[in-house]
Amino acid sequence: MKLKCNCCDGIYSSFDVHFTSICDNKCRHCIDGHSKGLGISKPNVSSIVSTIVNNQFGVDDVLFLGGEPCLWLDELIDCVFEIKKLTDLKVYVTTSVPKNCFDNREKFVRLLELVDGLNISAQHYDKKIADDIRNSISMFDRNSFYMSLPFKEKIRINLNIVYPFLYTKNEILKCVQFFDRGGFGSIKLTELQHSSECYRSFEDVFNIKMPSPFSDGCQTYVNDYFPGVKTPVLLKRSCFLCEDTLKASSIDGVKSVIRLFISKKNNWGVIYEDGSLRKGWI
Repeated sequence: MKLKCNCCDGIYSSFDVHFTSICDNKCRHCIDGHSKGLGISKPNVSSIVSTIVNNQFGVDDVLFLGGEPCLWLDELIDCVFEIKKLTDLKVYVTTSVPKNCFDNREKFVRLLELVDGLNISAQHYDKKIADDIRNSISMFDRNSFYMSLPFKEKIRINLNIVYPFLYTKNEILKCVQFFDRGGFGSIKLTELQHSSECYRSFEDVFNIKMPSPFSDGCQTYVNDYFPGVKTPVLLKRSCFLCEDTLKASSIDGVKSVIRLFISKKNNWGVIYEDGSLRKGWI
């Protein structure tokens, strides 16, 4: 499977929904530490749906984020149901799967049935390390729960390359191989953004040289580095625009100049808990 694209190049037309400001995890590297939303815990479903319906022209996708959107599982299901009923938009949810999803399995499966894709932030195959990354203690066997879910083709397992928890080639290989056995639709490896203390690059970890993510594409499939793994493995890299320790290359400079004259714009916005639509994270 081939993919080489850059998030900055106008390839996405989507809404990110900051569904809630609360989360049951305390990840030290979490990008939401830079963007606290409106500080509202409970989402206003009718306002969020109305905003999406009224602004859907030119948009393809809706991605629900948080905080942790599944902490409001009933409201999330209602929201997704209404969007699917009233629009032709594809709907995705990113979640760490809090315990109420385990306690309300039928509802969670209903959510999985409704959405076009579910991104599970699994963090690590080892329970202790995954809990250390989330900075919280799991109250159920997450891996067994993930493996037991239907609609596996809709599920993407998200793994962050994060120091000092998941940052060596051997551990990344073991993580990918473990979740490959689950039969999920895809696995995504992500370099961190705005978290220099925890950032490690895929290049450094695998001791390879890759083209500039800004100029050549920040998202690419990397199955060549995972022999025997059948699940598509997507790598999301960071560049100088989102990680302060990284520097622009000469070819990045050329591209930056070109973009002054030829620039594609993503039709993108953030919808907050109260249904307000803004052109960025706050």
